[in-house]
Amino acid sequence: EGRCQHTRGPRVRDPSVRDERVLAVVSLVPPGNLVSYGDIAELLGECGFSCTARQVARALSEFGSSVPWWRVVQSGGTLAEQVLARARESLAAEGVVTDGRRVDLKGRRWHPDLDEVRAALAGSGLL
Repeated sequence: EGRCQHTRGPRVRDPSVRDERVLAVVSLVPPGNLVSYGDIAELLGECGFSCTARQVARALSEFGSSVPWWRVVQSGGTLAEQVLARARESLAAEGVVTDGRRVDLKGRRWHPDLDEVRAALAGSGLL
């Protein structure tokens, strides 16, 4: 638990409320679906919480081992180099085909209902 296996060293901080919100939203992404780091940031913004794609990536890097982090990719459908092997394996198990470092983000992008996202955040005490 805690840091993803691709990070090194002990955890240097506890997750912030923003980190917890990121994890809560990522946990909603269904198997076989994908989102970008920016999609997660945008969803949180629509819920009234400021967040950037970089902050989403950092939260997943540091605390994402308990959520399906492999379903979050770069905006062009590219998998992060540092997690490539593990992400490809996890995505393949969900039927997502990778082409090198790329996936079909457009065809598999998750489009959640904003009320569902808000309800998940509220249910976690994060709204």
